[in-house]
Amino acid sequence: MTSSPLSNRRVAVLGAGLAGLRAATELARSGLEVRVYEARTRVGGRVRGEWCAGHWMDSAWPVLAGCDVALARWAREVELGDLLSPLRPVQTTLLRAGEAIPVDGLTLRGAARIPGPPLWERAKLLRWGRLLGRYAEKLDPSLPELAADLDYRSARDHVALYFGRGALEFWLTPEIQGVYGDGVDELSRVALLLHAKSLGVGDRRPGLPGLPRRPLLELAQTAAEGLEIRRATVVQRIDELPAGGFGVEAIDADGPRDPEHFDAVLCALGPGEASRITSSLLTAAERDFFRDVRERPVVNLSIALEGVHTGLPQEIRIPRREGSAISSIVIEPGQPGGRAPEGRSQLIARARDAFAERWSEMARDVVAKNMLSSLELALPRMGDRVLTTHLGRSMQPFFAVGSYRRLANFQKVQVDRRGAGRRLYWAGDYLAGPSFESSTRSGLRAAQALVADLALEESSSHGRPVFI
Repeated sequence: MTSSPLSNRRVAVLGAGLAGLRAATELARSGLEVRVYEARTRVGGRVRGEWCAGHWMDSAWPVLAGCDVALARWAREVELGDLLSPLRPVQTTLLRAGEAIPVDGLTLRGAARIPGPPLWERAKLLRWGRLLGRYAEKLDPSLPELAADLDYRSARDHVALYFGRGALEFWLTPEIQGVYGDGVDELSRVALLLHAKSLGVGDRRPGLPGLPRRPLLELAQTAAEGLEIRRATVVQRIDELPAGGFGVEAIDADGPRDPEHFDAVLCALGPGEASRITSSLLTAAERDFFRDVRERPVVNLSIALEGVHTGLPQEIRIPRREGSAISSIVIEPGQPGGRAPEGRSQLIARARDAFAERWSEMARDVVAKNMLSSLELALPRMGDRVLTTHLGRSMQPFFAVGSYRRLANFQKVQVDRRGAGRRLYWAGDYLAGPSFESSTRSGLRAAQALVADLALEESSSHGRPVFI
C-alpha cells in the first residue's frame, strides 16, 4: 500500500468474487482503508471449486482467452504470473457425427476450413476483418456501453446477414458457447463482437485459448491475503447518513452487527442482491435497470478420470444439430503440480442452455447422472473411467438485444450521481460480460472511478491537486 492523502477514507466492498477482490486490491493499493464483506466462508465467487482425489474440480468453465490481459496483469501484481503466463494451450475440435475434428476458428483461413458451411458462404468470412475495423473504436471490453448504438440486432441475424447460416451453426455459435451459452437467437451481436475482439479473431496473431496452470482460485486467495475480509457476513442494507457517507448493516453467525460508517461503498454482488441491499439509494432509472437484467442458469459437470488423455488439453464443441444435452467439453491430461495429477485426466462439460433451464430445480445427483449419460454418447466408454464428479451451478448474465443500450443509460446515471456526490459504485459480470476477464475489468473500473472521485474531493477541500 502506498502513502496517500486518501488513507483516512473508509470504503466497504460487498462481495469477494473476482470483481470485488480486484476492486479491493486496487483501492487498498491507492491507500484507502478497505473492508470486504463476503456472505460465504470462502472467497472467489465463480472460481471456487474443490480438490477431490488429487483433481481440481471446477465449478465454472475454465478456458481463458489468450488476450485476457487484465486477468494476467492482476496475477503478476500479486506475484502469481506463472498461473496464467503462459496458459496451457487447448486444441479446439468440432464434434460431427461422432468424430472430433480439429478446427481453428481464430484465423479466417482456419474458419474457412471448418466443415459444415457451404463453399459459397466461405468467401464471406473476409468481411470479418472489415467489420471489426469499422467498429473498433466502439468495442472496448472495459466500456461495453460504448457499443450501445450497435445493439439492435441479434448474433444470429448478424452472422446470417454477413457470413451465412452455416458459419453461425458450425463456427461462431460453437466458438462462443463456452462463455455465453448457445442462445444466439436472442444474444446481442455486441456480445459476439466483443468476444471476437477478445480472441483476436482474424488477427495475424490471435489470442490462443488455454487453461490456467493451477486453479484460478489461487489468484483470489492470494489477493485476499492482504485485505480485511469479513467472511460469512451478510450485508442486510445500506443507508445514506445525514452527516455524509453510508451506514452498512450486516449480520454474521453471532447475530446482527452494529452498523458501521464508510465514506464510500462498492457493490460487487449479483444484480438481484445488489438492488435489494441498496434499494433505499436507487433512482427510478437504476431500479428499472436492475429489474431488466437477465440471468440464465449455467450447469457444469467436472469429472475425475482414470487413465491419461494424450496430447494437449482438448476442447470439444458440439453443434446444436447433434442433439446433445452437452454444448462443450474440455479434456485435460494431468501434469505435475497441475490441476489434475500426473497419470490421470479430467473433464469438464457445460450443459446446453435448454438443459440447464429445464433441470435447474432438479436434485444435483439426478442432473449429474443425466449429463453423464449424454457424455457417454459423445465419448463412448468414458463412463468406465469415472472416479468422481462435481456439479457446478450458477447464474450468468445474458446480454440479449437491448442490454447494452440499457447499460449505457445506467452508466449515464452513474456519472450524474457521482457528480452529485453519491459515493456508491458497482462492479460485476452483469455490467461487463460473463468471463473472468470481464469481471476483473469491471472491478478495476469501479475502483478507479471511486479513487478518482475521492481524490477530486480531497483536492477541492485543500485547494491543491492530489496525485494517486
